[in-house]
Amino acid sequence: MSYPRKACHHFLFLAAAMLLSFSALSTVAATDEVGLYRIFETSIENDKAYENKFNDAELRCKYTAPSSREVEFAGFFDGDGEGGGDAKTGNVWKLRFLPDELGEWQYSWSWSDGTSGGSGTFTCVAEGAGKGILRPYKENPQWFAYNGTEPVWIKSYYETGHGSIAQPFEWITANVYQPMLDRGYNHLQVNWLLSLCCFGQYYLDGPAPSTEDLALYEEGRASSTMRLDVWKMMERHLGWLNERNVGVHMFLGFEGRKNEGASWEKLSEEEKDFYVRYVVARVAPFANVAGWNFVWEDPGHRESHELGLARLLEKYDVFNHLRTYQDEHPRDNEYERPEYTFAAIENHFIAAPEKPLDRLYRKTPWTHHQACLVGYVPGKPVFMSEGNALWRRYWHERTGATQDDLRQAAWGCATAGSSFCWNGHAKEYELAVRGPEGIPFHGEDNPFTVSAKYIDILSKVMADEVAFFRMSPQDHLLTHHDPFRVWCLAETGKQYLVFSCAGEPFWLHVTEGNYGDNVWVDAKTGEQRPFPTLKATAKELSSEDPDERRIGTKAVKITPPDRETDWVLILRNGG
Repeated sequence: MSYPRKACHHFLFLAAAMLLSFSALSTVAATDEVGLYRIFETSIENDKAYENKFNDAELRCKYTAPSSREVEFAGFFDGDGEGGGDAKTGNVWKLRFLPDELGEWQYSWSWSDGTSGGSGTFTCVAEGAGKGILRPYKENPQWFAYNGTEPVWIKSYYETGHGSIAQPFEWITANVYQPMLDRGYNHLQVNWLLSLCCFGQYYLDGPAPSTEDLALYEEGRASSTMRLDVWKMMERHLGWLNERNVGVHMFLGFEGRKNEGASWEKLSEEEKDFYVRYVVARVAPFANVAGWNFVWEDPGHRESHELGLARLLEKYDVFNHLRTYQDEHPRDNEYERPEYTFAAIENHFIAAPEKPLDRLYRKTPWTHHQACLVGYVPGKPVFMSEGNALWRRYWHERTGATQDDLRQAAWGCATAGSSFCWNGHAKEYELAVRGPEGIPFHGEDNPFTVSAKYIDILSKVMADEVAFFRMSPQDHLLTHHDPFRVWCLAETGKQYLVFSCAGEPFWLHVTEGNYGDNVWVDAKTGEQRPFPTLKATAKELSSEDPDERRIGTKAVKITPPDRETDWVLILRNGG
């Protein structure tokens, strides 16, 4: 049977109208293009009445990659889609996804309550591609690498503005984030991602925040009280940093109790499951999430707390972002557990198991070095999340640490094969960007711009002078030295880096080679001085030290240029 053309059009219109009356509608066209490792996002309207739109119906989606690989990942309720709405109001759900293959992706969604779903496509393109997700470097998992294959030296700062997400966004990006990017920082440890506490801590020399009420949800009621306006603020910051490939590690994470915020313990098992699912659905598609974290200073083994969280994240995060807990005393760490994929550590209980004695050594660089060494489990990189000499904020005042301690502790972490963050904020409960009390990237009136320069020098050495990603801690190659003051990072036979606090002399054991591209670097100023060519022949490969008898190496006695500064020796084998 055939129909007149006009009748056909009328029939198709009626059919489409009937279909739309039973379906939730996507607002994304089929020709959308998304950069590799960037965020695909589409909004879907669902006008069905629910008692609790966060939890009564689950939006499910299956993504099919150009290679035919299938990935299932949930969507989430987002109120009116612009930061408004609550459990009862709003009709916008969103799908977010992180594409990791070039080409056309297909996706189809459905609803757990039987509401009709739909489908669509988008194209993943190379233009505008992101770096991808930080993971252990496959070739040498002492270090981090984008997607496990592109090594990156982590240059990280602890940005502590809990309540700053409520200040004008353009002011924060211009005065806080951009100066860090201009100095080469590619990683931030933050307190505002999953906003649970401390909202009065914002930048006092900036515009006033729009609110100091930023609690993400009400105590014990995550599934019905999510603050969509707060999510909008957080994601705007996270997205800006994601577009610039700046990794973000959440220091306070999922537990607010330790900072007088919402407590993980007050959530039922069902609420915990919802909270993690919702967070993952919203946040995991941001490639720059550089570490899920429970909160600071945990023991690591509690299934009711940090370990249980890690298991939920492992279950729901299909993109497999890094997972950790922060260990206060890493010599007794739990990082061998498969749920944890990197180590976030502090430098406590390295000097002694008794806190009164241990506290005396928390500013010392060697406790940072040792903490990084003992915190490493093969395959899981170490990040010194809270090194006490590295934090002017909080710890310097309590330990008496100096900027010399900060510089030496940073090198202690690096020579232990670890990454770290540092902080130059002056005050514990007040923040400023400019002036003597501000972040130390603005002018010379802040005394801690000196430390910022120290970190610049270290980062330049690691990124430009050595292939750090092929190196590992090799303190056993040192003899006749003070082990609290001299440390070695090496790719044996190819490149050696030795850090010497205050010019401490040492002997270095090297293997056969012609080391002719050598240099001393002043860790305070960056000044370089030549170091003479060093040859180690096969006949010499036994220790010159009769107490050592190390066959296969040549022991070289080395004295730094002076005792007035810290010296970094770099030896490179030219063949």
